[in-house]
Amino acid sequence: MNKVLRLFFIAIVIFSTYHLIRDLLTNFGIHNYIVDFAHRSHLWCGKFYPWVCHWITVPSEIFTLVVSLIILRRNRPGTLGVLVLIQVPLWLLLVLLP
Repeated sequence: MNKVLRLFFIAIVIFSTYHLIRDLLTNFGIHNYIVDFAHRSHLWCGKFYPWVCHWITVPSEIFTLVVSLIILRRNRPGTLGVLVLIQVPLWLLLVLLP
């Protein structure tokens, strides 16, 4: 794996870890500067039960975190790397939802 791709997966691990911790703290009602930094409620969440909005991102964050660590350990992206890289633009699009 080249250096740029390795740095990209390291950045994904760091962001996924931060986002998972932030979401878990928010779900359990803990608020501080780490949780409230760049966090906003989405309008589409009002249409679902509260547990859907609170827990919808946790499985994909765990998947991304675990798979990225596997990729970094193997030093070869393969199919798992493609699955993680496909998620990045999708997450960027989801951030833009109202």
